[in-house]
Amino acid sequence: MGFFVCGMMGRFHLKVTRIKLERKIFGIFGLLFFVILSVWYALKLEGIIIDNYFVSIPSLGIVLAFSGLTYAKKDKYKFYQLGKVLKKDLILGGWIGTMIGIMLTFGLADNSVNNNFGDLLNSIGMAMITLLYGYMIGNIVESCWPEKTL
Repeated sequence: MGFFVCGMMGRFHLKVTRIKLERKIFGIFGLLFFVILSVWYALKLEGIIIDNYFVSIPSLGIVLAFSGLTYAKKDKYKFYQLGKVLKKDLILGGWIGTMIGIMLTFGLADNSVNNNFGDLLNSIGMAMITLLYGYMIGNIVESCWPEKTL
């Protein structure tokens, strides 16, 4: 009788875990779908012209490089806590990447900025893509990270 109860509880736990995983995957794909749909709508239907500002490999590299901080701190935290730590580090990477982009924008600006103020604002907007990457990837990683188990 005890073996039967343990077997049923094990099956129930696996089913609950599968349902939670399906909800997480559905939520992540829903988030990404609506973000991509909103950007597409702004670019195509509203007529906002932006040339590939949402795709930047160096910006993604800066954000993902800050996951090394989590690796360096992994001995201080339990495994289930590392999801929140990784999220904070990825967001920090987004902020640092934005500061680097803004410093480069102002550092490379010359006297022609007075004539091309729109280009300066464009560059500042492009520098903020690391914030988007940091917040999006950080929250997705945290939502997929396993919880504390008994």
